[in-house]
Amino acid sequence: MKKDKTGIPRTRLSAAVSLALLAAGPVAAQQLEEVVVTAQKRQQSMQDIGISVTAFSGNKLRELGMTSSTDIVTMTPGLNYTTPNAEGSQTNFFLRGVGLNDFTDANENPVAVYMDEVYRGAMAGLSFQLFDIQRVEVLRGPQGTLFGRNTTGGLVHFLSEPPTEEFSGYADLTLGEESEVKFEGAIGGAISDTLMGRLSVATHDYDPYVKNRLGRDYNGLESRAARGQLKWVPSDTFDVLLSANYAKNDAEVGAWQHQSTKFGADGFTSVALPGNEDFWGTCPGCDVFGYSDTDGDPWAGDYDREGTVYVKSEGGAATINWDLNDSLTLTSITAYQTVERTQEEDTDAGPVPLAPSFPAETDQFTQELRLSGGDDRSQWVAGVYYYDSEVEATYTLDALGLGFVFLDTDMTQDTESWSVFGQYEFAINDQWSVIAGLRYSSEEKELDYQGFDRSGIFAAETAAGNLPLTPTRPLPDSTFFFSTDTVGSLAKHDETNVTGKLELDWRPADDLLLYASYSRGTKSAGFNTGFLDETFIFASNVPETVPYDEEVLDAFEVGFKSDLAGGLVRLNGAAFYYDYSDLQTFRFELLNQVIFNTDGQYWGGELELTAAPMEGLDLALGAAYLDTTVEDVPDGAGVPRDRTAVSAPDWSLNASARYEWGFMEGTMAALATYSYQGETYFDIQNPDIAQEEGYSLANVRLEWASPSDAWILSAFVNNVTDEEYLVYTFDFTGSFGFNQQAYGKPRWAGVSARYSF
Repeated sequence: MKKDKTGIPRTRLSAAVSLALLAAGPVAAQQLEEVVVTAQKRQQSMQDIGISVTAFSGNKLRELGMTSSTDIVTMTPGLNYTTPNAEGSQTNFFLRGVGLNDFTDANENPVAVYMDEVYRGAMAGLSFQLFDIQRVEVLRGPQGTLFGRNTTGGLVHFLSEPPTEEFSGYADLTLGEESEVKFEGAIGGAISDTLMGRLSVATHDYDPYVKNRLGRDYNGLESRAARGQLKWVPSDTFDVLLSANYAKNDAEVGAWQHQSTKFGADGFTSVALPGNEDFWGTCPGCDVFGYSDTDGDPWAGDYDREGTVYVKSEGGAATINWDLNDSLTLTSITAYQTVERTQEEDTDAGPVPLAPSFPAETDQFTQELRLSGGDDRSQWVAGVYYYDSEVEATYTLDALGLGFVFLDTDMTQDTESWSVFGQYEFAINDQWSVIAGLRYSSEEKELDYQGFDRSGIFAAETAAGNLPLTPTRPLPDSTFFFSTDTVGSLAKHDETNVTGKLELDWRPADDLLLYASYSRGTKSAGFNTGFLDETFIFASNVPETVPYDEEVLDAFEVGFKSDLAGGLVRLNGAAFYYDYSDLQTFRFELLNQVIFNTDGQYWGGELELTAAPMEGLDLALGAAYLDTTVEDVPDGAGVPRDRTAVSAPDWSLNASARYEWGFMEGTMAALATYSYQGETYFDIQNPDIAQEEGYSLANVRLEWASPSDAWILSAFVNNVTDEEYLVYTFDFTGSFGFNQQAYGKPRWAGVSARYSF
């Protein structure tokens, strides 16, 4: 397929242009609905804020068939995600290329995830079912003032349907391929004159779709979730919302595809191994263990271990709103969340006994207290925020079946931080306004880590004098001890920082906003964990390389928000330049992940168009361009080179068209969606084996709604063309001579029925 100079296939570019032209065509029967968001801690029209935002209503999520928190990436320009362990496990969001593909439980995302104004720090708890959702907001760019913690790239905010006085609810059942059964439902209403509640539940099950030639099949799902809310409103000026949540994901996942690899001509760059070359001396086309997967089927493999991802999340929150007077509101949000995770996978993606396990638990407490107020010309908010987290993990690597080691690690990381923040917006006149915000944060983080070899190999080498005892190897079978007792202040971070923003808005007309802003965001400092080893046999750790510094992002952005053709067309756009200092960058060495600090520059922009060119027809188009440079990444020879950031496609496009017409006294609607992801790397070294060259996904949906919308019947097909596309790779060439590959879901069809009351 031919491409133009932008790198986008001409047919895709033509389709995008056609949609834009159609949007300026026939007159629609009604204007586009106003989109209300809470990006500045108060309800505002999306068109009135100088932040690049994509938002989905709960009804739009349903129409688009989005059932998981990660599904929103397909229709959000500039948003991507990776799951370095397995589907449903550690989830890393990337926004405008800002993200971190680490998979240790001690780390947090630089794209923050919030649920009902509560920060979710544990990456294991970020893949969850979408059910009974009122709205999802994606805010691009650092949100270092009002949200603060780890919002270098932006944030994703999920908001539940709240309790109301009106008795209402729904039940939704979906049946699909691989014996899929998905149910969600909710019921709520007034319990008394001052008390109302809502209960929401969801289940999702399907059989494995990756066939295992040696045993139990892979990539199935068993998921349960529930949310309960009670809202007490004793007066017009005071209310309390109590909420509790529970989710459990128990799945047979982790089915990597196996690709045999070798070192290239430079001696360190990984390349695919030809099927007729015996590079490792085991057999032609084989890895170090003598295995090769040559069937070319991304949905089958030879797995000698039953892969499992088990994630349980539960918690609760109390939100209090008190109007002290007509212009002053006090808000308190107290929340606790615990996430348990166990990850077991067949790392070698073949019949070799190489079995790591990653059990961990994260406990988190947060408290936010803020005051907000304003008048006709100004709005302000000020507050304090407290965060406390404890992560406990016990990772093991069982290679005894290979006559190798049994690595056993125990880790505890404690984090405590607090911050004060404030933002002020002032209208200079009817056209010009200025926004200024500032946040001061202080954080302490401490790591206590112990690593052992249970096979006796290390102890034997120590007895032979080959592995000397050191303060960080105090015992014969120890691999690494890292705590304040052994390395002193290296095991503790004590940081303060100042973030914030400055923005200028210009409204030359009621339906046009132009803005320019500078903002700063940070991601907190941390520690490298995993299978640390000072012996340089399985890793290359010395105490000085375990801690890494916080990253700082200075962002410059210009953009516009516009409503055209009398409200029938909405066109929003933004361009940005990011200057990174101490960018936290991930690379893999031997058997261990390593995060190090460097610098970088990113630039690009997004364009989003929605239109109703004729009665019954709704169109949406999104596009994002991204250029990233990560500086001074050492290659296999230790030579620093500039690289492209991971999960940062140069181009991404999304489009949807929905047409609605009367049918059988109700309404029939047909929906088609399209998304394109351009060239993407999954490894900071940018080898060809860690690259997805670009792919397209198309979904279709047909639904009928009864006259009152009480019943909605749907049929859908996702990934209509059965596209085979990579969503992640992991390179083990240096250790074992293979590359792990993970593919997205195959074509998936189903039907659903929904009843609302």
